[in-house]
Amino acid sequence: MSLTVTVRSCLPLGNPQGEFSQTVSEDMTVGYFIRKVCRDSGIQMRSSLTLRNSEDKELRWSSTLREAYVISGAVLMLHDTEDDVDLQTKIMNCNVWWFIAAACLLVGVVGLVVINILHHKDREPDYSYGVVLDAGSSHTQLFVYQWDTNCPHETALAHQVHSCRVQGPGISSYEEDPPALRPHLQVCLQEAEGVVPDDKYRSTPVYLGATAGMRLIQAVNSSKSEIIMNVVRDTIGLSKFQFSHPKTQARILTGAEEGLFSWISVNYVTGKFGVIPPHEARRFKRGASEAGEGTVGALDMGGASTQITFYPGSFTLMPENYSENAVLYAKNYTVYTHSYLCYGINEIKRKYKAFLVQSQNFSSEVDDPCSPSGNAQVDHQADIFEAPCTKGTFEPPDKNKTFTLRGSGNDSQCTETIRQLFDFNQPCPYSGCSFNGTYQPLVHGQFYAFSNFFFEMDFLNQTNNSSLSEFQAALSTFCHMTWKQVKEKYPKTPTEYLPWYCFGGVYMHTLLVEGYKFDHNTWSNIHFVDKLRGTEIGWSLGFMIDSSSDLPITKREYYMTNLVFALMMTLFILFILISVGFACHAIKFQQRKRRGEMYQSALKSDGYGAIQ
Repeated sequence: MSLTVTVRSCLPLGNPQGEFSQTVSEDMTVGYFIRKVCRDSGIQMRSSLTLRNSEDKELRWSSTLREAYVISGAVLMLHDTEDDVDLQTKIMNCNVWWFIAAACLLVGVVGLVVINILHHKDREPDYSYGVVLDAGSSHTQLFVYQWDTNCPHETALAHQVHSCRVQGPGISSYEEDPPALRPHLQVCLQEAEGVVPDDKYRSTPVYLGATAGMRLIQAVNSSKSEIIMNVVRDTIGLSKFQFSHPKTQARILTGAEEGLFSWISVNYVTGKFGVIPPHEARRFKRGASEAGEGTVGALDMGGASTQITFYPGSFTLMPENYSENAVLYAKNYTVYTHSYLCYGINEIKRKYKAFLVQSQNFSSEVDDPCSPSGNAQVDHQADIFEAPCTKGTFEPPDKNKTFTLRGSGNDSQCTETIRQLFDFNQPCPYSGCSFNGTYQPLVHGQFYAFSNFFFEMDFLNQTNNSSLSEFQAALSTFCHMTWKQVKEKYPKTPTEYLPWYCFGGVYMHTLLVEGYKFDHNTWSNIHFVDKLRGTEIGWSLGFMIDSSSDLPITKREYYMTNLVFALMMTLFILFILISVGFACHAIKFQQRKRRGEMYQSALKSDGYGAIQ
């Protein structure tokens, strides 16, 4: 079937212009039709020529006029694509699909890398730090604690990361020369600065708690104790840590506070608060839900005081001044606690010596029933009678006198003498008392005994849940040994400590059995420990945990939530998949372009070719 078609030249100037009418078969291909128009109109034939219909749609060279929907009377426009100024067409000829594919791939890969880095940063723990100095009567110890800032509790899940023993004796020993303690404190503070990251200095609080040694000085001469504490505060103030409230951050603790904080330490480390310390996550199960039940008691003995703290049971009503409260991990705890000043191991020794000397009329030669026979110790009267726990109670006639305490190794007399240091006959105005008219409910639950309790029991090899009878037997055996036998059996123990282990054992037996009322049934509830789960037990950890609730909440801002992370991951993976799709399209486009160029080259090779 024949068609009459009009071709309008849209070629640049210099080429034949106007309209050309052609009558051809509808089965003629577009390419042959263009060649016929060129030959009949005097137009130079080239492969860049194209025909477009009235809708400006380019007709494919390989299609027939019928397939291109060309009808009789149609008007077609002849163009030269090499001279087409259409920017989009030029870009498409350069195969822009490769650029689009590369751009999508770049966006996808960079996006995945960035959001994974940000999400990894979100998952990294952001730690907070705290520094506590335990200023005891015999020495000062610095501890650095760490906890995850983003933990779900207002109370910190703290754990110890460093400790430093301050050189020299306790700060109470510097009453004659307070500035002398400054350089010793600075050494440990600088050591702590090397543990805490630089960017955490300003948010890391530092505390110092002075215990019984300073309580004694404060009771005798408050101005001296204040001078010592001011030197301490000035020294800590020079550190890089946060110390904005010197009076409260470096202070003398009460005995009740010391007992409470030790109780917190023990129960936290053993998982009794229903929370698990971060380094113990695989070791514990959750604690009891009712605040107090299931907790353990704490027995602490320092150099100048000893404390007992425990939960007495939900139905026990305690008199005022014998209980302490703490809010920990969203629960309120009320416990019994009492501190016995001058009943720490060093001060009770001093009181014992003073009692012996006085009871033997201040004789130069003093019989010491608690010391091994054959041992002799010389003490100056000032060391015995000028300390706060003995000054004013015992009055020696000669202030320059020395006394020689000669051991007799009489354990029964030792026990009776030590009992004189307690007042078990004082009337008890409460439902139950320990000694000296001090209220105490019945001991309840398990107990952990540490500090000097542990040192004594460890020396006697009685820390492995020994019974009361076994402890008594071990103590009696040691107290009957001569000084020669003691030195031969314990050659590695310093000789200045050896004479006092019989005294220490009898004193602790008297305190625990006659004072606190532990018996053969409840003795097995006492566990003598130095460390628990690798953590040094004392009041400082409990102090840090309790204080953390009052610290400003510094919640970390997350870059993205898990939902946002998942959505962003999906988005950028889609970009990568889209880039693959564009790359496939670019490959197909390139293949089609090559086929077109080959076809056009074939047409050029034979001029106008035959017209069908």
